[in-house]
Amino acid sequence: MSQVLESPLEAGRDAVRRRDWDAAYPLLQEADTASELAPEDLELLAESALWGGLFTEYMDATERSYKGYVEAGNLARAAYIATILAHDYGAQLQTSVASGWLSRAKRHLDETEEAPEHGYWALQRSLVALGEHDYDEAFRQGKTAEEMGKRFSDRSLEIRGIQRQGAALLEKGEVGEGKMLLDEASAAALGGELDPYSTLVVYCNTIGACREVSDFDSAAQWTDSASQFCDANSMSAFPGMCRVNYAEVMRFRGRFNEAQELAGQAGEELRTWCPRIAGAAFYELGETRLRLGDLAQAEQAFREADEHGHNPEPGHSLLRLARGDALGAWSSIRRLLADETIGLAARTTFLPAGIDIAVAAGELESAERFATELDTAAESFETSALKAAAAYAHGKIALARDNADGAEACFRTARTLWEATGASYDSARAREQRGLALRAGGDEEAAVWELEAAAARFERLGAVRDAERVAEALMRDVSKAVMKTFVFTDIVGSTELASTLEDRHWNNVLRRHDETLRTIFADHGGQVVDHTGDGFFAAFEDPAEAVQAAIAIQRAITLEFEFDLRIGVHSDGALQREENYHGKGVHAAARIGAAAEGQEILASLDTMAKLGQFKTADHREIALKGFKHEVPVCAVEWAS
Repeated sequence: MSQVLESPLEAGRDAVRRRDWDAAYPLLQEADTASELAPEDLELLAESALWGGLFTEYMDATERSYKGYVEAGNLARAAYIATILAHDYGAQLQTSVASGWLSRAKRHLDETEEAPEHGYWALQRSLVALGEHDYDEAFRQGKTAEEMGKRFSDRSLEIRGIQRQGAALLEKGEVGEGKMLLDEASAAALGGELDPYSTLVVYCNTIGACREVSDFDSAAQWTDSASQFCDANSMSAFPGMCRVNYAEVMRFRGRFNEAQELAGQAGEELRTWCPRIAGAAFYELGETRLRLGDLAQAEQAFREADEHGHNPEPGHSLLRLARGDALGAWSSIRRLLADETIGLAARTTFLPAGIDIAVAAGELESAERFATELDTAAESFETSALKAAAAYAHGKIALARDNADGAEACFRTARTLWEATGASYDSARAREQRGLALRAGGDEEAAVWELEAAAARFERLGAVRDAERVAEALMRDVSKAVMKTFVFTDIVGSTELASTLEDRHWNNVLRRHDETLRTIFADHGGQVVDHTGDGFFAAFEDPAEAVQAAIAIQRAITLEFEFDLRIGVHSDGALQREENYHGKGVHAAARIGAAAEGQEILASLDTMAKLGQFKTADHREIALKGFKHEVPVCAVEWAS
């Protein structure tokens, strides 16, 4: 009985149809080795290499496909491949090579009848025009792509042309129509109307538009959709880009450890294949490190962003401000904001920093001009985060002009808006400034309340320099030195968990988690100092009770919940005023908590030295940001 074996070429084609990229690439490569593939099959080889993360192989197969189409006389398809190569070389920052491929594509198209390939060339030309801040040209070329898509029944081309027009309109300040077009494109992608590559392009562009106008809730939702699409279609090339998007969302929400990890991973993954996106990842890393108070590492990240073609502003100017160089920071941010070709949406990413720096440099008239522009943007884009930034900006200006009451009202508004969007770090900034405004207005008791709340929040988030700055402001009042044992808890992977559950279900889970921990803290004599999102900061008089509480919490979580918790425990001196604590002892405890793994109680060795009743394991030394020497720690055994 004979058996007909499927050839590697046919098997490879079938694997592509099934989107089994791990199987497709070696099969097509085997077929290519046996006999050079036709240009159509080289396209399949390139596609399987792309989704498998084999970027060098992808570029090689794509260029060979172009050559094959030229030799076969299929100039329209050759032009399409040349257009793709123009995009890819642009992403690799090889602008001259990219321009050459785009020109070559245009020459081929000039020799052919009108076809969808003309529309894809217009799409790429539109992208180039956006980068050159020529928004009218970007819109025109996007419109051409849309019309070509309609004429030739190419839905992917049509929708991507619509999205390109929307992006151009946003930058021109025509927000209503621009958002409508972007929403139309996003709905088509979500509805499965487009090919896989176009679906991801639309997702990524939608996320970028949301991030640019500080609509981080929408950005997070679309990032979830993109990640799920990648997983469903076995596409390993795009998660690096998704991580950049998630990193900014996590930074906005004050989840700095997650943001730092995501941005670092994305930068390394994309460094070679897509330097342009890697630059965005390194920029995010710099912004996060800046908030954590690690100025040297922030500078390094901004340098890497610059080397990879990403503008290091406004982060670099904010870094100069953090180092006390207000005039230098003003000089650099002023030059940036003087560029009138930057579109309205893009300017919103620079204006808040420009206002902060202008106030610090005493340039209040410029700050007021920028604040008016930010008001316009906030009103146009209708995002809470931008409205909060505008209120905060007016508060800073009012405080600088000794209008304490006006400043207090602005900061109160900013805090309310930021808290509603989950912006923990920014809400702490608003509370700090409100405290200073209340102090300037003569209400010292209310001022201390706000400053202590801000300090506790900064401590919880690991924002060391911010916490120390607020602590200095609080030192004007009577604080007493105390010895306490501090406990920090945090749910591991809460963002991913929340994305898999309905909001109501997740809120119910969080409520049960909060009630469980508060009960255990109370049972062991602990005081809840701060509660941010899904994490707690508690203080104990008795270190043994603190450890017992941590053990009880881990056992309860294991029995009652489907997630893991990390817990840090550390005894140290701190400064206390009423029910708040600040100082390096609290910093150390927060850092130890952040270093713990899921299901781990990580304690400093000094804390456990006199607590022989508890078993410990995994003794090690860890580096804590803001501390010169590594700290000996150990894991507390709690399972039995």
